[in-house]
Amino acid sequence: MIHPISGRESGVVMFKEGDQVRVNDDAVLAPDALRGEVGTVTRIDRFLTHPPSLQTEQSVVVDRYQQLVKQPRDTNIFGFVLQIHFPKIGDSVPIASNEVTLMSKVQERIENLGARLMIHMQDPQQFSVLRDGGLDVPFINQNFDALLFGDIVRYVLRPKLGRSLTKVLSPESSGPPLAAVYASMAGVNFVRAVKVLDKSKPNVPATWRGSIVGDLQVASATKKTQHFFAVPAGSISEGDRVVIFDDVGFTGKTRNACIQLVEKAGAKVSAIVNVIEKSYGAPVSVTVTHMAILGIRGFEPESSTTCKLIIDEFLTERLDTPKIVQGVSYEPNRSLSTLPPQE
Repeated sequence: MIHPISGRESGVVMFKEGDQVRVNDDAVLAPDALRGEVGTVTRIDRFLTHPPSLQTEQSVVVDRYQQLVKQPRDTNIFGFVLQIHFPKIGDSVPIASNEVTLMSKVQERIENLGARLMIHMQDPQQFSVLRDGGLDVPFINQNFDALLFGDIVRYVLRPKLGRSLTKVLSPESSGPPLAAVYASMAGVNFVRAVKVLDKSKPNVPATWRGSIVGDLQVASATKKTQHFFAVPAGSISEGDRVVIFDDVGFTGKTRNACIQLVEKAGAKVSAIVNVIEKSYGAPVSVTVTHMAILGIRGFEPESSTTCKLIIDEFLTERLDTPKIVQGVSYEPNRSLSTLPPQE
């Protein structure tokens, strides 16, 4: 039997027994351990606000959802109580229908994210490849697209990274926006690793009550300087499980410096996420699990103003067959290096 119900979006969401659903990360009533988990609907019960005789213990769960999230006067339907079997716990649990999303809908949203990402890549104001393979990506590090990356966190990163992390860290520069969005949505603290030029006399804010400075020096590709990374003392504790976010990964030196800094504080890096990973050039040596929202294997100029990208990782998924994106803005007179333009 198919049951229509007003969903979190416009239109109608249909549930039926046997559907695969995912518990929303922002669920209000579902047990915390089940948020983000996927299960199968085994039974559906519908409850109305009236008559009261129809209310049961399960309907009160949905009633609480109405009181907390929705305006009861907007509809006289509390929703459905879905009996969902979760392989993770080997048991079935009643969950309010408002607290779950059909996996088919999740997949639609991920496909929509891919389309939105492609729009940015083909917009010369938001994405350009420079002569030396450097990237100008304003939608990541100048006018950050918070709506896009909020959805990427919700539908791509949180399911991939799980719920065990305790801290989010990002090196100073362009990684903090995504890291802060992720930390906010995951309910964990965000730590920013700042650049210091002199390890023995780190130029950290006077308000810090001490600092931990990493031992690995990193060269800045855009500022032509050498620096270390530092975090406030106490911001990362022994036993913390940390995810590192950065905007564009290339050599792996920044990542390794951040890993060393986290380990120096007594914590462990669970994973590293780059918005973009450039896998062309020198081989990258990073031992920690790392993923990219967009992995670029290489680029080939098509004309004096456009090039094509070869994509081998898209929304953190490794592609068996590379995706070719044509008509991407190419600027041969701009470069991150100091070399003069080629004639």
